[in-house]
Amino acid sequence: MGFVNNTVSFVSYQVVENDIQGEALRNKILEGITVGRIGGIDVDLGNDQAAGFALFEDPLSTEFSEGAVFFDPLAVFSFRIDKLSVPPTTARLYVKRKVQERLESTRRSMMPREERQEITDSVKLDLLRRALPAINAVDVVWDMRTNRIRFYSTAPSVNEDFLVRFNQYIGLKLRAMNGVGVLESRLDQRELDQVWHLLPTSFRLGATLAPGGDDDVIPGAYVDDSDETSEETDNA
Repeated sequence: MGFVNNTVSFVSYQVVENDIQGEALRNKILEGITVGRIGGIDVDLGNDQAAGFALFEDPLSTEFSEGAVFFDPLAVFSFRIDKLSVPPTTARLYVKRKVQERLESTRRSMMPREERQEITDSVKLDLLRRALPAINAVDVVWDMRTNRIRFYSTAPSVNEDFLVRFNQYIGLKLRAMNGVGVLESRLDQRELDQVWHLLPTSFRLGATLAPGGDDDVIPGAYVDDSDETSEETDNA
């Protein structure tokens, strides 16, 4: 929720190859985020997380409307990632109890490894069904006049998920406004080849995205380290 709480850590994107403007663009945005809204986590299919769009003011809601999304010239919404997890110590305790119950009911003192693993998987699945997800809601602010977007997370994996779903559901391409993105928007391929070696390694390796450890950020992202409330964590 960086935009509303004065967090100034964000990645800027430029919408490219887009000739849609006005009401047509508004309709495309509203339709895309509605179709791509976040849903539930189906743990029975082996999933432990879900990602998608939600409301800006209330990320727990996916009831989109023009009045909740458009504040001309801005379109605002959230990109949400929900993740389920069970603390290892909790899982071990429940598994231990289940194993002991199985041994007592079958009057055994030993259990094959395969059977123990089946119990472990069953217990973890049951705990995931009962767990509440950790929710990470990221502000998305789209200036429809300039076709520039501020995405208020610098976590590489979160940006990757956002880019995939933005392209899939809204159907437009984004270019990160880092060193590579700016050069690609202004130079042809021959000119790019001539200046490529001048770019920092992080840009050349990552271009738009350079995934790394938990403390990594997108190359070229704007981060204000002086604001302790703006700390970005990769919850994805």
